[in-house]
Amino acid sequence: MTRHVRTFVAQLLQKYETASGKPCSVIACEMEIPISNYYLYRDGRGNPTSKTIDKILEVICVDYPEIIAEILSIKLEQLERLYKKPEHYTSAG
Repeated sequence: MTRHVRTFVAQLLQKYETASGKPCSVIACEMEIPISNYYLYRDGRGNPTSKTIDKILEVICVDYPEIIAEILSIKLEQLERLYKKPEHYTSAG
């Protein structure tokens, strides 16, 4: 599960960085994250706390909430494909 959270956070930060055009140092400051940790999170190598994830989401929600919606939509589609019952599946009963 941790890997999925790291991937989610990394995708959020990468998309926010692209959309905002802001330097990493400015984004890290806005999110109240040390720049060294920001780089780790953005690259999917860090392990942010729930408090840090809240800070990240708060900043992104203010400026680009569509980023969160887009990534969650993709994740939902992936889960639906993963757990989709085969067409030949029939339930007993």
